[in-house]
Amino acid sequence: MQNLVQIYNHNKELIQDFLLSSLKQTNLDYAEEELVENLFLAFPSLELIYTSDEGYIQHSDNYYRDKRVTLPRAYDRKYLVSTLHYTFYLHEPYLSTATGNLCVTVVCKTETGYLFLDFKVRSLLERFDLIQTQKGMNLVNKFAYACIGGGLLFFSIFLVLYGFFDFGGYIFGDKILSLETVFKPIIALTLGLAVYDLGKTVLDEEVLPSTHHKSEGFNAKTLLKFSVSIIIALLIESLLVVFKISLVDYKDLPHAALLIGAVSLLIFVFAIFIYLIRKSEKV
Repeated sequence: MQNLVQIYNHNKELIQDFLLSSLKQTNLDYAEEELVENLFLAFPSLELIYTSDEGYIQHSDNYYRDKRVTLPRAYDRKYLVSTLHYTFYLHEPYLSTATGNLCVTVVCKTETGYLFLDFKVRSLLERFDLIQTQKGMNLVNKFAYACIGGGLLFFSIFLVLYGFFDFGGYIFGDKILSLETVFKPIIALTLGLAVYDLGKTVLDEEVLPSTHHKSEGFNAKTLLKFSVSIIIALLIESLLVVFKISLVDYKDLPHAALLIGAVSLLIFVFAIFIYLIRKSEKV
């Protein structure tokens, strides 16, 4: 989505000139139903139409390309307008709560009030060949991400259930309760949390439609959450190994020390990574 906004901003004048000049040549004096039909025929990138009175209070239904939605009236649309004296006004790109798409709104002055037209940014950019559309590949990617994300969620739940089941076997069974039996479920729960967060993020970012802002490309927050869970699991495992060796044979302590050293190195590298991420965010 950030890429779409950047491409739009780089070609803002071209798109604005096209929309405003086309609308100025369009007759907006038709009856409401006929006007809506003519506008959708004239603009393939148009996805939503509604009207308001002189005070920017919406008094019409939401007209989509394939449906009409009746809403409670008296919605205040003044937030889409920054100046009060204009004939045509184009709002900056924003995420529409009605469609969930990135759009720009053109506000047109009419005899009875104002006409609001929402244009889908992606369709506008495709109209000028500023981005390439790959609908077939997008469907394949969405299906693949859905399978992978769903699988991660399934196995994360399996890990959590395994942790409880394994610990329950010691409580209600004949096995002897030991320090290891406590640490193993904790490791399983920690790994389950990490895998669940990863699967949920994959579904949220790549599969499920959403009205909140989503960043494209590298998602540092996802990697940070996953890495923290893995490091915690490794620290718990290192602690368990030290306890086991100290109770059995001190000769194997160098192996535990190597494991702790490796985890410490991982934490050091992780700290540098966090520092670089935060530094890049301040730039």
